[in-house]
Amino acid sequence: YREDIINPANRRTLAGIAMMFLLGSMLLSYILINFLTTLFIFLGFLSYFLLYTVILKRRTTWNIVIGGIAGSFPALAGWAAVSGNVSVTSLFIAFLVFMWTPTHFWSLASYRSEDYKNANIPMLPAVVGVKAGYRWILVNTVILIAFSLLPVFFTAFKFPSIFHVGIIYYVVAVIFDAYLIYRLIEIHSKQYAPAQFRSAFIFSNFYLLVLLISIWFVIL
Repeated sequence: YREDIINPANRRTLAGIAMMFLLGSMLLSYILINFLTTLFIFLGFLSYFLLYTVILKRRTTWNIVIGGIAGSFPALAGWAAVSGNVSVTSLFIAFLVFMWTPTHFWSLASYRSEDYKNANIPMLPAVVGVKAGYRWILVNTVILIAFSLLPVFFTAFKFPSIFHVGIIYYVVAVIFDAYLIYRLIEIHSKQYAPAQFRSAFIFSNFYLLVLLISIWFVIL
């Protein structure tokens, strides 16, 4: 049944339905919320559909790195829906999602590398190999962790704080960053077993979820 609906033969119908949902959500957000939220919803659509799916996905191994910006716009839209503006904290959240995206998707792509090869989608681990892809995951994760700990560094060295994330975030970020590194070390120690990449992928979902919830507690 699913194959009958999600089928290339139905692409025009599905595209029409998707466009109706997009226009409907933009209209409702403009009427009921504010213009800034509507703008971010539209930019999220453009960056995911046009930039990532149409332009980058099948052309370059940098697809998910550049296309990761698509995940930042929902964060900005959510913030704008509540506050009506863009703040340093909202930009921090948006960039956190952006930095997290390669670690998240490359872990999945390593687990399903053969599927990406068969589909001719040049996801990095499918092109350079799982071991080389693992090194890129490590590099991105180090950058992600350094960025996620910026508010902690600002507080520790008594710089003027521009991030309003709170002590709960500090504790959660340190613990979850440490465990994320542990999960990646496990991949190496278990000889790059697909199940380890799958575990890292699953944990990356909880990683971002818990960090965002810890920020939410502060801004309530």
